[in-house]
Amino acid sequence: MLTYPLTGSIESQFSILTPSPLQRVEAEWTAFSTSQEGSKKPATSHQVQVWCKRDDLLHPLISGNKWRKLVKPLHDFTQAPPSHVLSFGGPYSNHLHALAYCCKQLNIKFTAIIRGAYLKEQDLNQTLKDLEQWNAHLVFVDKQTYQQRTDRHYLSKLREEHNADIIIPEGGSQPDALFGMQAMVEEINAASSNQSFDAILIPVGSGASMAGVVKSCHAETASQIIGIGVLKGEGYLEDLVKQFLNNSNISNCSKSANKDTPYLPWHINHNFHFGGYAKSSAELDAFCKDFNQQQVNLANSKSRQRVSQQRVSQQEESKQDTPICIEPVYSGKCFFALKTLIQQAYFPPNSKILLIHTGGLQGARQQVHTG
Repeated sequence: MLTYPLTGSIESQFSILTPSPLQRVEAEWTAFSTSQEGSKKPATSHQVQVWCKRDDLLHPLISGNKWRKLVKPLHDFTQAPPSHVLSFGGPYSNHLHALAYCCKQLNIKFTAIIRGAYLKEQDLNQTLKDLEQWNAHLVFVDKQTYQQRTDRHYLSKLREEHNADIIIPEGGSQPDALFGMQAMVEEINAASSNQSFDAILIPVGSGASMAGVVKSCHAETASQIIGIGVLKGEGYLEDLVKQFLNNSNISNCSKSANKDTPYLPWHINHNFHFGGYAKSSAELDAFCKDFNQQQVNLANSKSRQRVSQQRVSQQEESKQDTPICIEPVYSGKCFFALKTLIQQAYFPPNSKILLIHTGGLQGARQQVHTG
């Protein structure tokens, strides 16, 4: 079995700030209880401690699980550079945005197969403008054609048409993606001194990131892993996670207390997709907006307090007070789910919860559909 780390050179080459910090989340909804009548009121007796793994701070353009899922392929690119890479995604794809930037930095040709043939008749959004600026070749296809993205005959045709020697699946989700997630879990263990979390929450879109966490966590990391489905896919998402668990080349670090299963307890909650991928609601939009503003206000307040007390340098202040930012496609749904579960008293009092911020804030650039 291969094990991570492979090398530290790829992180330094792209100026990746590892390890990403663990940050305490301060919000009024971390202290709620539900009365027998169903009303909610603040209650110190049901305080829940919430932490966030700030993978959104890894890099301004290739943050979160976008970097984690690409680190193994990028390492391989530096050892045996391909001439042309091809991948898939939607018009606001965090994966395409990150991969296009990386290919530009490595002087590798890149072709993006983009869902939505109608888009070629419209002005490019800012995400696609970035891809074009980084010399990516944009190919717009209709929905029916895009659905063939895993068909081996279609992939062979694309490989021949574009002379692509490397094809990376949509979202960067492939067995090699789990290497980077394993490294992230190792960072969590080191930062928390192996003091177990009661639960780890992570948004789930393609299953690779959650599979990496499930396969890498042990009892000293967490008691359970909860995925928050960001699209309609009950059963489908679980199958994806299981496929990655079975096909990954990383060693199984999980140490379950149950001898009959190799992994810690895990499940995916499907109650917070808000109608589907990139779908939202007025409630979710308002939650993201309010949360982001509260985090900015909190960071500014702490910054002023520390500077007035001359406790930190300006550089340290900036690092410590970076506010958490969420969007309604991935991170917003996960934070909203956690808030709701806390208010429903899903977690026992004094639980210690870790939410993984998977970065990728291209969703904040778009107007997601509000139902």
